Order: sequence, then structure tokens, then C-alpha cells
Amino acid sequence: MPNKFLLIKNEVKYMFKTKTIILLILAACIILSIGINSLNMTNDFNLFYIRRTSSTISFNSVKFGATICSLLFSLFTVINLDKDKRKRSRTIIESNLDYLNIMKARIVSIIFYAILTTIVGMIVVMAIQKSIYSIPIDISYYLFSYFVIFFPTLLFSILIISGLYILTESLDMSIITFGMIFIKSLRSNNYLLTWVRTNLDIVSDFAGIGAVGNTIIYNRLLWFLISLSIFFIGLLFRRRYESGVGSSFFINIKSRGLLVLVIFLILGSGFTYAKEPYTMELMNDFETSIDERIYLDGIYPEVEFDCENGKMDAHVLYSFINNGSNIIKFNINDGLKINSLKVNGEETAYQKIKNTIEVSIPNVEKINIEFSYGGQVKCDKNGVGRAMPGYISKESIYLLEASNWIFRPLVVEGDMIGISGYYIAPDYLTMVVPGRLIDVETIDGNKKWIFEYKSHTADIGAFAAKYKKVQIDAPNMTVEFYYTPKHEEYVDNMKIVEHIKGMMEYYIQNIGEYYSKEYPLKIAEVSIYKRGGHSSENVITFAENTINRDNSMYSILNKNNEIEDFRKVDVYVNDLNLIAHEMAHQWWGTGVNIRDDTPWSSEGLANYFSYKYIQKEFGDMISSGAFLQPWEYRVNELKNYYYIKNDDMKEKLNERFIKSLEMEKMHSELYYLMPLKLLKGEEIQGEKAFLEGMQKIYRRHLLKDLTYDEFLQEMNLTREAIEID
Repeated sequence: MPNKFLLIKNEVKYMFKTKTIILLILAACIILSIGINSLNMTNDFNLFYIRRTSSTISFNSVKFGATICSLLFSLFTVINLDKDKRKRSRTIIESNLDYLNIMKARIVSIIFYAILTTIVGMIVVMAIQKSIYSIPIDISYYLFSYFVIFFPTLLFSILIISGLYILTESLDMSIITFGMIFIKSLRSNNYLLTWVRTNLDIVSDFAGIGAVGNTIIYNRLLWFLISLSIFFIGLLFRRRYESGVGSSFFINIKSRGLLVLVIFLILGSGFTYAKEPYTMELMNDFETSIDERIYLDGIYPEVEFDCENGKMDAHVLYSFINNGSNIIKFNINDGLKINSLKVNGEETAYQKIKNTIEVSIPNVEKINIEFSYGGQVKCDKNGVGRAMPGYISKESIYLLEASNWIFRPLVVEGDMIGISGYYIAPDYLTMVVPGRLIDVETIDGNKKWIFEYKSHTADIGAFAAKYKKVQIDAPNMTVEFYYTPKHEEYVDNMKIVEHIKGMMEYYIQNIGEYYSKEYPLKIAEVSIYKRGGHSSENVITFAENTINRDNSMYSILNKNNEIEDFRKVDVYVNDLNLIAHEMAHQWWGTGVNIRDDTPWSSEGLANYFSYKYIQKEFGDMISSGAFLQPWEYRVNELKNYYYIKNDDMKEKLNERFIKSLEMEKMHSELYYLMPLKLLKGEEIQGEKAFLEGMQKIYRRHLLKDLTYDEFLQEMNLTREAIEID
């Protein structure tokens, strides 16, 4: 032990004397400092000018820094391991010392400097935050970012490339193989495989790290096992006495402990990957079949949220009208375990196939099914930190219908589904419930939020946070706006409340009255872990980046509400457009149920009316540059795409790429092509006549279905007339 310690001490001193490690630490500090502003250097328009806090500064610096510094440390490691071979001094050293101990000492010394780099880099970035930006430091975010994200990335790089070098004894082969593993991490959407910088784009200022913290830690556990596996596999095949790989392996396996360790690490890595507990494969709508013999009549959820542990317990009653079926299928969330299931009051078994269960039912008209279940809501592997449809954390609750946190029956939805029940959550959170809030009761540190409503869909969401609530009065309706007080300054300075009121008035004037006098429209800020927005019944949400921008954005407007800074106006206009788009869904989607027939959908109508609002507020030049021109470009780009123009060539592509291409094409048609068609119709008829026609359609089809053919007929248009060349 003393000799090994002495070797490490000497290697640490030697590396320091060469000055290379000092340059490496200095470079890392510069890279981490540049990373503070890295979001404004990306291609992600939605993340530009995000407000700086300890959470964003610490994470941005390590995400940017981890990518480059992991490469630098891997190169430094492999060059140090290869230096004796390059100098042709290895044979001489081996005649006096166990060369393996020297290699281990070098690796440990490099890990020591990786720790030192992490500490020094963290101190430098904190100093910049305090001295230049004058932002208070929250040390918890720094410790998590630097010691759970940044340092493990350096450690994995060192271990992986060390194992590869020991295995191949080739500088070129180890660098090339490491590069392939590195690139795979950067390109993967699966959060388990993204070891270089994790799958997060940004840490939420709204919800903190809690909603995704467990997944990051689990990712680090998996890659700790994988990197150790690669390192010890290298040791297992380490060349011995000028022997080849095979002969060396049989010599090395005499050390039974090493063989057992390698087997344990490989099995542990595989088990950790296979048994990952936080995600599942979500079902797409087109992968499910609807039983048209059964109608959903009512849903009555009673749910209690355990935010401390990220779990929930639920009792949900469903009522159906059965016209001859003997099975009902439900899409479920795999993280929620069923405790009991009753059909018309009797305990019943069920069969599970992937994330769908089949429940046998008697051949009677009225069917009541009761579920009791609980657990932790899982989300899609590819959606962690970017498109999470559901999570429960200390700071907030975000549950969309897409996560199947309320099990989704695969049946026809009735004309009006009765929905009532309650949510129980910690009393420090404000719940945004669908429909009408009946009452709020306080129970032992929790609050019980009782609600009811009628809906033509079974979409049920639950949203909670430490909200500030603002009530906005519009003609014949009320808007409840929920946002975190952290972003109040931006909301006030950028006149978000005034714009929401303006959107309501514009839609009421140009489409018609809000669909319900009974239910207020509820608009809620949610975390950036689900990007964009969402609309269901009388609740819409939008991601926090919309109102969580840096105060430098204030320069966009002057005292007369006129635009001054055109560099940032696109960001501001896109933020407002997101809210306007989701609000438009309350007319087209909730008020009038749009029967999808690509490109006809509620998305195209919502985009058209949000565009019209932006055009009214900011003029043709800005609205055209921000929306019209990108829509036209995207439609033309996809129209001319080789595999779309040559449909027969798709047979040569893999199934995943075909599905991705089809989804991209559908998205373009729904969001871009359809509003262009509507604008073409407006051009033909004139703006006034076109909008008057839209108002008549809205009145005729309020709380009813609207097909594409009905729309065209009532608007006196044809498919050919509004075709986009």
C-alpha cells in the first residue's frame, strides 16, 4: 500500500510539473464560464434569453463544459497511458516495476485532477454569478450540477478510454472507439444512454430539479457500472508477457476475483438498464383500437398526491353504456399498480398486455368499473426532461391525460361525459382543477380540491404549484391566470395579463362567445420539462420559458408599447403566440369538436387565429417573418423531400425512419399547411367576409362536431380553391 500511495503521489507531482494539467484546468474553467451563456448559442429558439438563476447558470455551465471537458480529459488520459510506449521506455520500466501499478497510479492521479477541476470550475462560475450578474447563490444547485452531472462525466470518460486503451494497446483504436461511444451519447434520445451531458436541456426554475433528479442519478448509476465494466474488461484482456489477447485472457482469469467482478459489473449494467423504474413506452393513439359498442358516460376520480415521495393513490369509478361487448380495454400507466378492480360491485380479474389491460364485463347495458391503484407515474424514455406528460414532485404536479395517470378506456366517448371528484395535495400547493371548483377543504396539512364538469372528452389533467392567481375579466366570462411569483416581474413588465385579456376579446369578437358561462378559463404556467403548451376542456398550460425570460427583454417595448429591440422581438412574439394558440383551442377543439381529417384539425385553426392576433398587435412585417414565411418554407421543404415525392422508395427505409417521416409530414400539414389554406380562403373572400363565415360556423357547431367537408360547404369553399401550390 505505501508503494502504491507513493506512485500516485509521484504521478500527481509529475503531472503538475509538466504544466499540461494546469492548462487543462484553466481551459475547463474558461469553457465552464462560456457555458453560462450557452443557451443563447444553441439552435433552440425557445430557450433564448432564459432568466439567469443559480439553477440555470450552474446547469448551463456544466452541460456545455461536460461535452468539451470530457473529450479533453479522455485525450489527456490516453496520451498519458501511451507515453511510455511512444518513448519506447515501457520494457525498461517493466523490468523494475509492475507496469499495471503505474497505469493505475496515473488513472487515479487523473481522477484526482478531475475532482480538482470540478471544484475550481464550480468556484469560478459561482464567482462570476455573484460578481458580474449579482445573483444570489443557491449552493444546492451547484453541488448537484457539478458533482452529479459534471464530475461523473469526466470520471466515465477517464474509465472508458482507460479500459479501451488497456484492451487494445492502441492510441488510435481507443480514441476512435471512444469517439463512437461519445457521439452515440450526444445523438441518443433515450435518457439512459446520454452519459455525456444528460438528456436535459435546462433545469426548471419553476419545478426545480426534483421532477427529473432521480432519472439523472439513475443514469449516473448505470454509466458508473458500464464504465467500470469497460475498464475491468480491459484489465481482463490486458496483454501479458508479449502474449496475444487469447493467451493473456487465460492468464488473467487466474485472478478469479477480477473475473467475478467483470461478470458482476456486466450483469449489473444489464439489469440496471432493463429494470429502469422511471419510464415506460407510451402508447400512441394510432396504436390503439376503439370498441364502438361501448360508450363512456362518466368518470369520478378521487386522488391523493404524496408529493414528498412523488407518488399518488387513486380510486376511480367509470360508468359505461354497453351495447353488446364483453370486454373493456384500458390504457394504463405502468408505474401505477392496481390494488383492486370491481365490475358492478364485484371483484374481477384482468389480463395485462404491455400497457393495456382487458377487463371482462357482463352483457348488460349499464357497466360500472371501479379501480383502486397507486404508485409513481412513469413517462416516456425519450421524453425525460423535454416532453414529460406526467410527474409528481415536491414543487409541482404536472399530469396530462397522455400519461394515462387516469386510466384511459378504449371506448367511444359519449356526447357529454359527467366528470366529478377531488384531488388531495399538500396545502402549500395550489391545484388547478378542470371544470368548476366546488369547494376546498383543509385536512391535516393537505387540501382537498373538489370539482365537477361535463366534457365531450375523457381528458383529465392535474396541475399544481406554488401559484399566484390573477383573475382577468373579459366579456361574459372569467379567466384565472396561475403563475409562479418568481416570474411576476416579467409578467408585469411584458404586459402578459393585458395580452391575455386582448386575446380573449379578439376571439370573442371574431369567433364568438366562450363556450361556457359556467366554467372559467384557467391558464397555468408549468415547468419546461414539458415544452410548448396544452389545452383540454377549460384548462390550458404553457411552459415556463414563455414568462421566464431575462430582464434584458424589457427593452423590446417602450412606454408607448412600441417595439424598440427587433433582435428579441421574435422570441417575445413566439411566446405570446404560444399562449394565443392554446387559448384558440378553447374555441376550436373544446367549443367545437374538430373531426380530424389531415390536414384538417384543431391545430390548423388554432394556428390561424393566433397568427391573426399577432398580426393585429404587431403588424404584417413581424407576423409574416415569425410565422407565415416559416410555414411556407416548411411546407415546400417537405413537399420536395425525396422520400415524400417518391413514395415507392420508402420500402428501402427502416420502419422507425418511415414512422418519423410520416409524423413529420403530418405535423407540417396540421400546423403549417392548414393555416396557409385558411389564409388562402381569407384572400379569396376578403378578411371581413371570411371571419363572419367562421363566426356562423362556430355558432352552428358549438358543442358539436365539425368535419372538413362541412366547413368547406358552409364557407362556400372547395378543396381545390384553397390548394397551396
